[in-house]
Order: sequence, then C-alpha cells, then structure tokens
Amino acid sequence: MMNRFSRKQVVIVLSLLAVLFAGGHGVWQKYGERLTNPYYGLNTYFEVQMDEATRVLIQQRLATAQASLAAQQQNGEDVDTQLYLVIAEQHKMLGDLVASRETYEAYLDRVSTSHVAWNAYAKILDLMNDVSASETAYAKTLSVFHGEEYYRDYVGFLQRRFPERRADVKVLLDEAYTRFGQTLWTMTALGDWYFDAKDCTQGKAHYDVAIALSDDDATLRRDVQELLEACEQR
Repeated sequence: MMNRFSRKQVVIVLSLLAVLFAGGHGVWQKYGERLTNPYYGLNTYFEVQMDEATRVLIQQRLATAQASLAAQQQNGEDVDTQLYLVIAEQHKMLGDLVASRETYEAYLDRVSTSHVAWNAYAKILDLMNDVSASETAYAKTLSVFHGEEYYRDYVGFLQRRFPERRADVKVLLDEAYTRFGQTLWTMTALGDWYFDAKDCTQGKAHYDVAIALSDDDATLRRDVQELLEACEQR
C-alpha cells in the first residue's frame, strides 16, 4: 500500500502547481494574443471626426450595401463585386480598419486586376501600420497599372516610412519620368530629390521646367528659391 502524502508534501505539491499555473497564465497573457490575433500590434481603428448625422448616414449606407451583398450570396446570384468596394470604403469612413481591410481582401480575391482596389488596400494597410504588406500592395498596384498617381502614392509612402531608401525613390521617379515625361509632379519630385541630395543645380533645373509647365506659378517660384537657398547653405 502506498504511503499517504504528508501534509507538508501536499502543501509543496499544491504550491508548485500554483506556481506553474501562474507562470503558464503569464506566458499566455504575454504570447497568447500574439499567436491567435492576426492583427496583433497593428492599428485596428482610427478616430474619425464627423457629426452624428453624417455617421448615421454612413452606417445606413453600409447596412444597405451589406444587406444587398448578403441577399445576392444567399440567392446564388452573380454578386455585384462593386458592393465590396462600397462596403470597404464605408468601413474606412467609420474608422474600422480591420473590416475595411478584410472587405478589400475579399474583393481582390475575386478581382485581382483592380489597380484602384490595390491602391486603396495599400493605404488601409499603411494606416494599420502593416508596413511590409502595404509596400507589397503599392508595388502590386503599379504592376497592374502604371498611373502617375500610383507612382506618387508609392513614392510618398517610401519617403514617409523609409527616408533612408533614397535610391529606391529615385528608381521610381526615373521610371515615372520615362513613362510620363515632363509633368508638374515628375519635375517637382525629381527637383526635391536632387535638392535633398545637395545637387542644387539639378534641383533648380527640374523646378525651372515645372515652373514653365505651370505658366510661371508664383508659389513654385517661391518654393524653388527657398529650396535653392537651403541647398546652397549645406
């Protein structure tokens, strides 16, 4: 027959179990959410300033679009995929980044060639602080359609998120220039890049072209003068 545990042994065992339980609970609290929440550490919501009447109107539009989509799916009809875009945008307007993201993903699963959706999706990911995924989406946008506005968005993203990646920005700017030639944006963006690189001559030359394209815009003239003075003082 097994000897009975002494009171002291029971206390020791229970104490050890309590320590193990507390430790395990602490580990779960620390790492459990990271393992189960796909958006752990990301921004999932942002505060949108709007009056209550506007908020109610957006919520009503969202509910209507969701009901229409659900009805089409339930009835086995061909789904109007544009409803996904409407729903995603309404979610964004209400500040729900996760719902907007997931709706864009559902849309892109069905319409993978939509440059408009890829670019909007990239912006949602950027707001969520999912930087790597956002860059992938910006690059995908350009692989689908080479629009100047999409180069502008990608360049702006890199300059905000990765200021050290100046060489990558230059590659995009040169590609945009090759595709679109001398436009107001390509000239000012390249001018800014050269000024930042302390190449004052090239910076001014590109801005001079931009000024000519803008019919001698006074604001651009003032901008280039300030940029030139700052460049020459470095």
